[in-house]
Amino acid sequence: MTRFIAASALAWAVFLNAGIAHTHGGDQVYSGRAGAYQVRAYANWADGWLDYSIEVRNAATGALVPDARVIVSVFDNGTKSADYTAYESGAVYEFVEKSRSTVQWRLVIDIQSALGAAKLTHRLDLKPTNWLWPTAAVAASFFAAVAAHLFVARRRTSA
Repeated sequence: MTRFIAASALAWAVFLNAGIAHTHGGDQVYSGRAGAYQVRAYANWADGWLDYSIEVRNAATGALVPDARVIVSVFDNGTKSADYTAYESGAVYEFVEKSRSTVQWRLVIDIQSALGAAKLTHRLDLKPTNWLWPTAAVAASFFAAVAAHLFVARRRTSA
């Protein structure tokens, strides 16, 4: 019974904090389909840097699309401010750039590969987040897991 309680406490802690572990570029900020592509975009802002990742899949098969040319055009207050090339990095295309902490952009994603060309548009709204509570939750979960392990170990030696 004690093992079950300890295992349940550990599983609860893992599932409770699963949302804290983000994908390559952070939180999912967009999901859409255009032409032959299914696209998911992820963004994370930390210490003055924006990490923006784009997962490009073949809409028909669900397979990742390698060797695509992905250009992200940034529009700030209706004015084009930059074009970024998102380079292939593992399973995503990514760019990392200096940016202010509050981002309110309209992004145009231009994809070209053997499957053809497509454009997608979405808004990116990022505001500063409080890192204290997620960090405290992870730390509390760690200490709870250690305490559960010690409790089970003591019960085992005293039996």
